[in-house]
Amino acid sequence: MTFCARTLPLLSLVLLPALAAAQAGSVAGTISRADGSPIDGARISVELPARSATSDQTGRYALRSLPAGRYRVAVSAIGQRLAQRDVEVRAGQITTLDVRLENGPLMLSGIVTSATRTPAEASRVAATVNVLSSEQVRTSPARESQDLLREIPGVELARTSSLVGGSAQIVSIRGVDEGRTAVLFDGIPVNDAWGEWIDWGRVPKSLVERVEVLEGGGSNLYGNGAMGGVISFFAKPIAPGSYQLQLDGGSRDAKHASASVGVPLARSLNAMLSGDYLDGGGYVMIAPGNAGPVDHRSQISSRNGTGRLEYAPSRHLSTFVSGNFYNDNRDLGTALAHTNRDDRRLTFGADLDGASYGAFNLRGWNGVLVEDQWASAVTPTVGRTAERQTSWQHIPTHEWGASLQWARSDILGLHTLLAGADVRKMTGNVAEEDYAANGSVSANIQSGGSQLLTGAFVQGILAPIEPLRIEIGGRYDRWGNNDGFAIDAGGRTPYPDATYDHFSPRVGATYHLSSLLTLRGAVYDAFRAPNLAEMYRKFVSGANTNLPNPALRPESARGQEVGFDLQPAAWMQLRGTYYSAIYSDFNSFVTISPGTRQRQNVQRSRSTGGEAYLALRPVDELLLSASVNYDHAVVVANDANPSSVGSYIGRVPQQRQVIRATYSTPVLGSLTALWRHEGKNSTFNGTQLDPFTVVDANYTRDLTRGMSVFASMENVGDVKYQVNVSGGIVSLGLPRTVRVGLRAGRE
Repeated sequence: MTFCARTLPLLSLVLLPALAAAQAGSVAGTISRADGSPIDGARISVELPARSATSDQTGRYALRSLPAGRYRVAVSAIGQRLAQRDVEVRAGQITTLDVRLENGPLMLSGIVTSATRTPAEASRVAATVNVLSSEQVRTSPARESQDLLREIPGVELARTSSLVGGSAQIVSIRGVDEGRTAVLFDGIPVNDAWGEWIDWGRVPKSLVERVEVLEGGGSNLYGNGAMGGVISFFAKPIAPGSYQLQLDGGSRDAKHASASVGVPLARSLNAMLSGDYLDGGGYVMIAPGNAGPVDHRSQISSRNGTGRLEYAPSRHLSTFVSGNFYNDNRDLGTALAHTNRDDRRLTFGADLDGASYGAFNLRGWNGVLVEDQWASAVTPTVGRTAERQTSWQHIPTHEWGASLQWARSDILGLHTLLAGADVRKMTGNVAEEDYAANGSVSANIQSGGSQLLTGAFVQGILAPIEPLRIEIGGRYDRWGNNDGFAIDAGGRTPYPDATYDHFSPRVGATYHLSSLLTLRGAVYDAFRAPNLAEMYRKFVSGANTNLPNPALRPESARGQEVGFDLQPAAWMQLRGTYYSAIYSDFNSFVTISPGTRQRQNVQRSRSTGGEAYLALRPVDELLLSASVNYDHAVVVANDANPSSVGSYIGRVPQQRQVIRATYSTPVLGSLTALWRHEGKNSTFNGTQLDPFTVVDANYTRDLTRGMSVFASMENVGDVKYQVNVSGGIVSLGLPRTVRVGLRAGRE
């Protein structure tokens, strides 16, 4: 074989990506303020194909690998007014686009999609929306995506970090209680198919570009589970030729590495590969005065990998298919208590901008999750000197789903018309072994079933006069609970199938009284179908046998909110919201005989509260923000337990406050400090937890273009705060945790 014959194939492999990239064009330039000073951290983006960039210290940016065509480029930055510019991109050329931004909002300065399922200027939507921008995510001290949300007072998380405890976590908004908030990652549900638990590790912070939180019922657009609201994570678009790398480590042997790269394969065909690995960082959760010989530092190891193919032949069409694996293996602080969750998922999608025909978005997914849980009992309660295995659960689940939506502007006299439909099928079961004190199997139980949810929605946005914008929408959902069963020592018990439906309307409006003041309000109806675990799971917990209840009815919510947005000066902005909601037919455990419990629709609760946000920018280098949430969530009726009327909903803090300060200069870098306070709270069983206050901090500095270092410290004061109290044993939250790391990348 000649030299040419041997080397030509190799050269083709090297040159093909470069030739493919040459078929596309780029947009590059600088982003600056009205006075000409550069803006660091501005977000520059186009929708289709999805591309985004962040300006550096000199204001420079680049959007690469764009098929030839005409684009609308959106530019946003905190404290600046959103700007949109049209540019023409030519194959193989760089189009220069320099943008000067005018002074604008210190909050919600960009475009959001979660409130209306279509891109909209954040200040114009008739809903309470909070956004963590790409710059806020980058400078956050948080190690995980879950902890990013602690900046938003309306979001209620378990006090414990997802570094400890079970891998599946809970979240709620506005006192609605656990499992009643939809969590999405690029439009795909993160809530699992069995019990609506959330694996925050499936959304590694290293991949998150921004976060949007829609507060209040969102069932009119998102259907089941959005009673409290919707939390939407959006991944960083990875363009061909771009890459991101992060390495960090810290307290208690914490190690973390993440990497992603965009690879051009052929004309219009690109690949993206990403991986995230996290290990260590756990701690002894039991308070020193309660801990015993069986207690040791919790351990976690998680792996997340994604491969994605994107085909974007033109400005009007983009399609993708991706595969993801996620594994979370953790020791819960004693030798015999641990969990393992293993998730495999395939997703696909297509986005089509049909110009005069409107925009179409298609998404689909198919996933399998297998969870194993080993539970134990520690004795005696005081001293904790011995531990025995109490149960093992094996929970395999399978789900698939798809959604299709269409949107068009300026049709039928509407500003925007949106319509769509989706389907989600979930199947799961649990096999449980319970063990006696001598280690023998005392019970062997299997149970499970399936659920099929379908829904269709429509929304119209009207702008009859310039200051007024009205959103009117509704959604019809229908679902069936099927194939339920339980198997125990008495044999197999089948459960009857059941079908339910629900209509979820919503009406909202914003009115711009002036350039300084905007008013908004909304009324809505929302719902939640009982999940597979609530309907079909039969299990033993201590001395109690918990029976399934396939006859559980859906829960419902009726709520309203009013709010305002005031910016009397370029350096100050104030927002506020008052809300109230009634939650009916909540399912709660009811003792039906000594030692036997069952979930039933017996509870009604009311959540009333308010939020206030203040942002100040006294000088360009310093941004201050403060927020407070007060939530009065109480039981107002309980057919099975009248004595509970008036009691607070567990795990809903009555008040939360956050103050964030960021000081940033090109020379010194960026320093962020977070002061967080949580008021009175209680456990699921109503045990009171003391208020606490912690301070977190982060420092980031660019070394060269595309490379930076950072240092983060969570719980600077090493505050010992309670996360749980059970049987006189107190569990504590995250101690002082330090991390240092290096980031490198090219957008």
